[in-house]
Amino acid sequence: MAAPGDLQNILRSPERLDALRLTALMDTEAEEGFDRLTRLACRILRTPMGLVSLIDERRHFCKSCIGLPEPWKSRREIPLSHSFCKYTLTAGRPLAVPDTRGDPLLRDCLNVEALGAVAYLGIPLTRLGQSLGAFCVLDTVPRRWTATEVDILQELATCVMTEVELRVVRALERAAQAELLKVREGVRARDEFISIAAHELRTPLTPLKLQLETLRRGVRAAGIEDPKLLHHLERSGAQVQRLTQLVERLLDVSRVATGRLGLLLEDVDLSRLAADVTDRFREEAEAAGCRLETHIQDTVRGVWDQLRIEQVLSSLLSNAIKYGAGRPIAVSVEGDGELARLCVRDQGIGLASEDASRIFERFERAVSARRYGGMGLGLYVAKQIVEAHGGTIVVRSQPGKGSTFTVVLPTHRVAATGSPGVEGSADLASRQ
Repeated sequence: MAAPGDLQNILRSPERLDALRLTALMDTEAEEGFDRLTRLACRILRTPMGLVSLIDERRHFCKSCIGLPEPWKSRREIPLSHSFCKYTLTAGRPLAVPDTRGDPLLRDCLNVEALGAVAYLGIPLTRLGQSLGAFCVLDTVPRRWTATEVDILQELATCVMTEVELRVVRALERAAQAELLKVREGVRARDEFISIAAHELRTPLTPLKLQLETLRRGVRAAGIEDPKLLHHLERSGAQVQRLTQLVERLLDVSRVATGRLGLLLEDVDLSRLAADVTDRFREEAEAAGCRLETHIQDTVRGVWDQLRIEQVLSSLLSNAIKYGAGRPIAVSVEGDGELARLCVRDQGIGLASEDASRIFERFERAVSARRYGGMGLGLYVAKQIVEAHGGTIVVRSQPGKGSTFTVVLPTHRVAATGSPGVEGSADLASRQ
C-alpha cells in the first residue's frame, strides 16, 4: 500500500492524468453501459453498493453508482477524503478489505461513517499502463472476500474497460471528424483562391500576348535587325507563354475540384497526335541534350478529347526532358482495337518507390522545387484527364534508372467517367 506522500505523487502524475483526460469521461452523464455492469456486479456478489470510479488529483468521480446514498448519489462525486478507491488505484492491484473499521489504513476514512461502508472489494481500472480509478463493490456488513469473488469482479472490470475504450474511440472519431471538416474547409478555401487568382492572372495575359505579337510584327515589317531587341521579344514571349500554361493548370485544378473539367469527345488518331506533339518538343529536347525517339504504331484511333490528350502527353514529355539528365527519351503508341497505350520513357534521375505513389497528387513533388521549378500540378491534372476518359496512368521507376509513364485509354467512349470531378462532353464552358 502506498504511503501518503507516494499516494499524492501517484494521483498527481502527469502521465496518469493525461491518460485519464484522454478518456473524456470525467464529469459526463451516467450511461447505461456502465450502470448495467455495476448492477450486475452488485447482483452477483450480493452487495448493496457498487461504483465505477475515476479519480483525478483532487476528486473521486462516479461514472456509475448503484446504491450510493444521498447526497453522493446526486452529486456523483466523492471527496478524496472519503474515497477507498484511491488506495486501489495507487496499489495497482485488487484491494479486498473484510472490515474497514479494523483496517489500519481505511478505518479513519470518512467513507466508513458517511456511507456505512464496512466491507470493500476494488479492482483498479488501468489503461496505457496508468490507473484511472477503480471498479468496486461495498457491503454494510463484514465479509471475507473469496478468490472466486475477486476473479468475478476482475472479469467485470475488464468489461468496464471495454466500455471505456469504446468511449475513447468515439471521442477520437469525433476529434478526427472535426479535424477533417477543418481540412476540407481549408482545401475549399484554397481551391477558391486558386480559381480567383488564376482568373485574375489570365485577364492581363491575353492583351499582353496580343501586344507582344503586334510588336514582333511591327519589328519584322520595319526590317529592324536588332539582335538584342529580338532576343528580348523572344524571351518575353516565352515568359508570357509559361505564365499562360501555369494559369491554365491552376484553372484545371479548380475545374476538377468543382466538377467542371469538360471533355469534347471526338474521333482522334493517337498515332498522329503523338507524332505531332513529339515534333513540337524536339527543339526543347535537343537544347536539354535529350534525343527523342518514337515507336508509334500506324493509326491508333479512339474517341477522346484531342486537346486534353495533347495536354497529357505534353506534360509527360516536359517532365521527361526536365528530369531526363540529357539522355534519350522514347515515346511509344500501340493499340489493339479496345485499348490504346501511350508510353513516355526517360533514362533520367528516376523516382523512389515512396515518391512514385504520390506524384499524381495536387502540389506533390518528388524533387526540389528550387532546383527543377514547377508547382506539382502537371501530373495531377494529367491523371484527372486520363481518368475522365475511363483510363489509367501509372509510373514504373527506380532512382538513377529513369521513369516510364504508361497511359492506357479505352478506344470507345465509356458510359461513366473515371473522375468524380469531371462533367460530360457537352460542357464546353470550362474551356472559356
